[in-house]
Amino acid sequence: MPSQWPGMLEAYSVLARFYDLCMDVDYEQWASYLLALCRRHGHTPSSIVDLGCGTGNLTIPLAEQGYRLTGVDVSWPMIAQAKSKAVERGLEIPFYVADLRGLRLGGAGFDTAISGCDVLNYFTTEADLRRALKGGAELVAPGGIWLFDLNTPWKLQQIYGEQSYADLRDDFAFFWDNRYDPQTAVCTMDLTFFVELNDGRYKRIRERHQQKAWLPEQIEQFCGECGLELLGCYDFLTQDPPSPEAERWQFVVKRS
Repeated sequence: MPSQWPGMLEAYSVLARFYDLCMDVDYEQWASYLLALCRRHGHTPSSIVDLGCGTGNLTIPLAEQGYRLTGVDVSWPMIAQAKSKAVERGLEIPFYVADLRGLRLGGAGFDTAISGCDVLNYFTTEADLRRALKGGAELVAPGGIWLFDLNTPWKLQQIYGEQSYADLRDDFAFFWDNRYDPQTAVCTMDLTFFVELNDGRYKRIRERHQQKAWLPEQIEQFCGECGLELLGCYDFLTQDPPSPEAERWQFVVKRS
């Protein structure tokens, strides 16, 4: 990943260890919301693939409800966390490290795919987003649906934008510096971690995240090119139409 800082790591190389501590999210509510959207669109999930599963925060609660889950993420450290959490809860969930842009899972046809927490924002070019949508579409059986969300342009520009954040915990601290490029609609997020070592000293480690703002009409166009029909776009956690100042939009698409 190109970097202006020597030694910059890819996204989630370090954050994976602290991700769950940094997130204040009700994942049970999130999972229930996705299931409610399935019902709204007359769909009954059975086999679900979680594309961009991260540390398994949606994978695990859905598996605990009896659905057959498979988790996929491009980050090995995030998958390692997900595997550990699943084992602790006595769940047998297959997890794979793979890039959505070139994803192959042996031709598995899942009836449902989910991608939670702005997975597709990480594809910052039209070519990469098209490849990601195509990769996801090929995993979903005909008639199946894919539910994914996106951080909105308003959030990336106004909430992240040129802002900086910091947090101090017992064994680590981090600084989060953002900048938004209106020409490319890409928000670059540089995270600097100070991680406690065994001898009490702290090591500084940096990693970079980049997310692009995509509009619903772009998503509909690219999905159509990949054999996916847009069934609905909503303000997150609602079934209301998308509003320009929402922080997150939820999409539901169907494989033709």
